[in-house]
Amino acid sequence: MEYRTMTPHAPARGRCSPGTRRAPALPRAAVRGTAAVALLALVPMAAPAHAASTEPSASPSAAHSASPSAEPAALPQIASLKAADDPCVSAGTDVVAEAPWTHNALGLAEAHELSRGSGTTVAVLATGVEDGAGALSGAVSGAGTDCLGFGSFLAGLAAARPQSDSGFVGVAPGARITAVPTGEDDTGLTSAGQIASGIRDAVAAGADVILVGTAALAGSEALDSAVAAAVDADAVVIAPSTANGPDGPLPGYPAQNPDVLSVAAHDVAGVPVREAPVTGEDGETARVDVTAPGDRVMGVGPGGDGHFVSAGDGVAAAFVAGTAALLRSHAASLTEAQVRERLAATAYASPDGADDPLSGHGRIDPLAALTNQPAAGDTRVAGDEFVPDPSPRGSVEAATTAAVAGAAAFVVVFSVLTGAVLRKGRARKWRPAAAGERPPDIDTRWGPGRTVPDRDDS
Repeated sequence: MEYRTMTPHAPARGRCSPGTRRAPALPRAAVRGTAAVALLALVPMAAPAHAASTEPSASPSAAHSASPSAEPAALPQIASLKAADDPCVSAGTDVVAEAPWTHNALGLAEAHELSRGSGTTVAVLATGVEDGAGALSGAVSGAGTDCLGFGSFLAGLAAARPQSDSGFVGVAPGARITAVPTGEDDTGLTSAGQIASGIRDAVAAGADVILVGTAALAGSEALDSAVAAAVDADAVVIAPSTANGPDGPLPGYPAQNPDVLSVAAHDVAGVPVREAPVTGEDGETARVDVTAPGDRVMGVGPGGDGHFVSAGDGVAAAFVAGTAALLRSHAASLTEAQVRERLAATAYASPDGADDPLSGHGRIDPLAALTNQPAAGDTRVAGDEFVPDPSPRGSVEAATTAAVAGAAAFVVVFSVLTGAVLRKGRARKWRPAAAGERPPDIDTRWGPGRTVPDRDDS
């Protein structure tokens, strides 16, 4: 596999990135009630680290080493989730000298003439962020270890500094990063309570922009309260539109909150990665305000200057967080609500309008946001920068998804059967049934643990 140049093209709307597919959904109640248990129980037996995420897969591709005599090597992948017993991400050693496709797609060269995000702080809610990489060295407050590498990757997309031997630079290279540890260190799994706590910590740290790296499967009053506290503190909260459920993507939280800027991923050609709206069993559709690059994205990772690839709505949200930092630095008088409104109003509009369930207001455009001039046409796509080739292996998350979904279904059935046994046992006060005795029926109308009065079956 090698890097290849791409020229702008417009495939049919709704095309999904290679290998991406959506599995059938479990009942909503079952997912919310058992997803966390099933995931935690099965992560150790899941597929390798690159297969632990149900996000669109980022394929390895041949790296152009900074040394012209070096043999090309595959760029390592980083995912938002991994198996608990998989090793931590190792430091990368291959550096790509050419600019990635995202640089041109976002118009960063022109945007950086107006703003580099100086004076702003982006809080990254992830399991950790390392600042050992030259591109993040000295730019991170609260830096620590990052086993998954995902937090460091997101921080780099938002604010990596330029390096002499690298074509990669963050969206807001003048911004500061505040690392807010959120989620399980060894898997990346994140709950609504952990995100709520992380948002409050980010507010206390004075963050201007709060990036939620990994969404939760369900919301909570505490999470809504934390978002409200961020709004009161004039901090922009940005989050991925979807979360990784046991059998495919589900609406993510806190992005379902209208006070949060919800972001979905688009591919190299600017087409939404998802081929259909993401909905829950109850018909709830994942909110999408804007889209940003989230397929075959190159960036930095933990432990050094080496480059990695990743994908997904969380990756797309990092690009929007960097854009928000550019705007807050350039137009400091804007409130958080005005920043969200500006980013949406100046995006490359979807042909289906702002109510497009896949694109929302459209693709993010940093330069248009800074100048407050909406783009006249949908022309800025990959350009001639290097783009990693698609993976020839197809979907890499199928094995993990099937294992987790199967266990979730087992847990649901086991819970139902166990509940029935417990209810009937309590009704009989745990007395063994006598010969020929009919087990009592349970009816909640008569109160917990009470039997239904004798019925006239005539």
